[in-house]
Amino acid sequence: MGIIVDLSRAESCLDREELRELRTRAAAVCRNLYEREDKEQVLGWRTRESSVMQLEEIKAKAEEIRERADVFVIVGVGGSNQAARGVIEALPQRRGPEIVYLGNTLSPYTIERTLEKLEGKSVYMDVIAKNFETLEPGSHFRILRQWMGSRYSREEMARRIIVTGTKGSRLEEIGLENGYLFLEFPVPVGGRYSAFTPVGLLPLAAAGLDVDRYLEGMEAALKDCLDNGEDSPAVRYAAVRQLLYRRGYDIEMIVSFEPRYAFFTKWWVQLFGESEGKEKRGIFPAAAVYSEDLHSIGQYMQEGRRNLIETFVSVKDPGASVTVEPCPEYRDGFDYLDGMDFAHINRAAERATWEAHGGGGVPCIRFEADEVSEKTFGELYYYFMAACAVSGELMGVNPFDQEGVEEYKRSMFAALGR
Repeated sequence: MGIIVDLSRAESCLDREELRELRTRAAAVCRNLYEREDKEQVLGWRTRESSVMQLEEIKAKAEEIRERADVFVIVGVGGSNQAARGVIEALPQRRGPEIVYLGNTLSPYTIERTLEKLEGKSVYMDVIAKNFETLEPGSHFRILRQWMGSRYSREEMARRIIVTGTKGSRLEEIGLENGYLFLEFPVPVGGRYSAFTPVGLLPLAAAGLDVDRYLEGMEAALKDCLDNGEDSPAVRYAAVRQLLYRRGYDIEMIVSFEPRYAFFTKWWVQLFGESEGKEKRGIFPAAAVYSEDLHSIGQYMQEGRRNLIETFVSVKDPGASVTVEPCPEYRDGFDYLDGMDFAHINRAAERATWEAHGGGGVPCIRFEADEVSEKTFGELYYYFMAACAVSGELMGVNPFDQEGVEEYKRSMFAALGR
């Protein structure tokens, strides 16, 4: 297993008997997630069979994109791009085009600068929208479609545009009317749970990343959730954070000393914020990248209100080595670092933070990966999705809807005259 979880610092803040009882309940909730019929059409993320679709078609199109494109534009917002972006931004591209993201802002400045970046380049794009009613990807698709229409023939555009949406949606109809490749966004999968559907798989494959290894990670975590019950990281984590919540810990900060996890933490914030923030309840999710952010919020984490949970995402092998060489002539005061590798220095800073914050009364949790890779990303995504589903149900909210988001959309559409 490429991921281990350390809950000792958090469990020590809790009553053992209460925690044991809640872990038993969490295991039962998790088991029910896999055993129950998906009548509400929200559990398609659970297995490879219900989420992974058109894989060979995706691989073939990705190969074409890598060979012919200078830039691949991913048009999507929230769950329609966060998971893929988390992996792409963390791992070096083996080969392939520059990846550009649109459909995730309403800033004219950002849109204009991005279009300028495309000038003179060979461009492909994937438009991802589950129901094709969300303003950002819909409006950007129009702009990009018009931009491409002034540079490519209709036949060439049909080759270069991919649309990813639900069957029967207007997006699928547009694809059929214009000859665009249509990839299915499974109906029983919400956007924030879509990491293992075509939503995430085509961008990863187009970036030259190993989707088979990624899916191996997903299947390893799935097997662990099915086989290990109360001992699986997803169940243990869900139980601990829910018992902490009942004790007044209502803010969770996900942190990492590895900046490559920055976009992964944005995915995590959406997953838990959109799933649990309902009915005036929920743990508020936030994120930080250390050691930089220690110099901005470190004081609060150490001595602020004790309503904070801190969840570390760590990596054993950072995949690089940089040694501090001696430099006696400068007398800069840092000779104590002579001969040390930054892997050791960074790890020491992480241990010190874990000890200081934990000792200061912050319940600390750690998920640790062997390495930053496609496989460990697959495991992390699956564990957190399963944990989020269990945690939400333990809290008594529906972890699969997002009526609050829909309310802001209704107000926005009214303001725009829709």
